[in-house]
Amino acid sequence: MAKKGNMFLTGLFGTLLGAIGGLLLAPQSGKKTREEIKKMLLKLNKEVETGVKDTKEKVIEVFGNASDEAVKKYKEIKTAVVNKVAEVKTAGKEIDKEKYSMIVEDVVLDFKEDLKATKNGAVKLVALLKKDWEKIKKALV
Repeated sequence: MAKKGNMFLTGLFGTLLGAIGGLLLAPQSGKKTREEIKKMLLKLNKEVETGVKDTKEKVIEVFGNASDEAVKKYKEIKTAVVNKVAEVKTAGKEIDKEKYSMIVEDVVLDFKEDLKATKNGAVKLVALLKKDWEKIKKALV
């Protein structure tokens, strides 16, 4: 009989610990998560922001020209990378250089159709965005 009582108490204790752990590890509210993503985005954008001249040079390297459309597309892709990094980081996942590189490659792959007009545009863009790793790493601290 004592054995059954101990098993019951052990089960009850385990259930109680599980419930407490669930409360402590429960995801935060959507509003709080959105606020954290917004803060992270501001921090990341500040770190990777480039001047007009630097941006145009990068756009020419990738697209072959610095038309308004090419600059817009470059900024759109760069913003998509920063957004993805912020999402991953605020989800509690660590981001190292390898993970950042995978994010860059995935995002650029999503825009590959937009980069078809330029020879090796996607490859060049991936290489350029990967160079931002040190800036990204600084912002993630």
